[in-house]
Amino acid sequence: MSNTYEQRRNISNWLRFQLELDAASAIDLDTNEQILHVAGRHIIVLLGRLVVPLFSLLLFGGFALYRATGGGFVVTGVGVQPGFDFVNWLFAVVIAALSLIWVALLVRGKPTRQARIVLGMIIAVLALLIYFRSIGGRIFYHDPQIFVGQAFDWINLVLLVLTLFSGVGVFFVSYDWLNDELILTNQRVIFDDDQVIIPRLLERRQQQQIFLEDVQDVSATTETYAKHLLGYGTIRVKSARINGDIVFASAREPMLMQQKIMGQVRALRKAMSDENYVRLVADHIYGQKAQASKPSPDIRKTTVWRWLNWLIPNNPEIDEQTSMITWRPHWLFLFKGLIGPFVWLTLGSLALVIGAALLLPSPLLIGLGTLFMLLVFFLWAAWEWEDYRNDLYILTPEKLIDIEKKPFGPEDRREAGLGAVNNISSQTSYISNLLGYGDVVVTTAGGGGAFTFERIPRPRDVVAKITEYNVRFKRADKNRSLNDMLGLLRHYHDAQLERDEINRPTL
Repeated sequence: MSNTYEQRRNISNWLRFQLELDAASAIDLDTNEQILHVAGRHIIVLLGRLVVPLFSLLLFGGFALYRATGGGFVVTGVGVQPGFDFVNWLFAVVIAALSLIWVALLVRGKPTRQARIVLGMIIAVLALLIYFRSIGGRIFYHDPQIFVGQAFDWINLVLLVLTLFSGVGVFFVSYDWLNDELILTNQRVIFDDDQVIIPRLLERRQQQQIFLEDVQDVSATTETYAKHLLGYGTIRVKSARINGDIVFASAREPMLMQQKIMGQVRALRKAMSDENYVRLVADHIYGQKAQASKPSPDIRKTTVWRWLNWLIPNNPEIDEQTSMITWRPHWLFLFKGLIGPFVWLTLGSLALVIGAALLLPSPLLIGLGTLFMLLVFFLWAAWEWEDYRNDLYILTPEKLIDIEKKPFGPEDRREAGLGAVNNISSQTSYISNLLGYGDVVVTTAGGGGAFTFERIPRPRDVVAKITEYNVRFKRADKNRSLNDMLGLLRHYHDAQLERDEINRPTL
């Protein structure tokens, strides 16, 4: 009994370690941020997802082994005595039972038509099997002397390939199961949802997060007796912001995660309150003003050779003085926009060469055609380049700015203060994750809709940087509120002194 318990504990520890490793690779942590707890999907979810690939693995692998050891399918003339045996009588009983069900469905009329068709097909197949076996045939027959050399024939090779694919499917399903987790840090709660085809290569990732300051409540429920006995359920992290909740279904040990999150929320609120009160007293009463720190704009950026900066600027561009960060779409979309102009240039050049060879036009016409072709090319390319440069996503210590501007034309500019941010999430498809770009969606309070930073490079880095700026802004905003409160108390105290409502302090 103790050995079984130790084995289960070792497997549990291994799974927890794997979840922590994946969580560390899934998010970019702030300087003072650390992962405190990770909750993954319950193993019952893995077992449900493994039904098809595991069944395929056993089916194809079993058939391959059966044929390799001398097994055959649907064979006749192997010396089997014709007639009814136990298996045929068993099939006959099954046919009789299915026929009764078919008649019962027939009474119910048209709504059961599809079910009756399926049952009729099953009955027909079983009847054919009975006939085939009654004349001496067998569906399965094992005789190594008859079925020789099947281990590596083309049928077994196909079965082995299907077995290999099924095994790979089992691995990928298991890996995908390990990549769904709810992550608790000392600053936020993150739901990381991955869909994996090829690990680290073809993955689709979506992330939602709530800052601990915005966590209103956390509930953990095991809706049924089965879930309660097996120890899994649903975790719902309720945000103080509208439409900012996180729901993590089929979570392992949901009650433990609920306690961890709420414990960290209470500890953070108490620590922030104590720290703010101490700082405010030192600042306003004893004149020990602390130096305000600015958020660090350090972030990985895409750089090109200096002589190409006029074409492809650094992404993002960073202003060290103001801590402003400006992103643009991934450089791939600049080249995508330039495909059209270069196709025009190529086809135009071919048309000029062929036309000059066949029609023998004058040099003036060739020159005018070349000039027109180049003019269209440069204007088209300049338009695409300007359109790329004018799509800006800007983060400052106080606000988010989304600018979409057509070349030399209309502009759509949206701004939102960081205090209005509800939720930050990132989304990547299989292809975009492979190429290193994705979307960052920032939802804000009010009816203005979400800010979507589209096709942006390294979306995880962007989420981490917006998170850092948001945390700093909210803490500074809370400090401003406390400063206002303390200032009001000072004015009230001075007014009481002026009206002699309290005694003046004596030295």
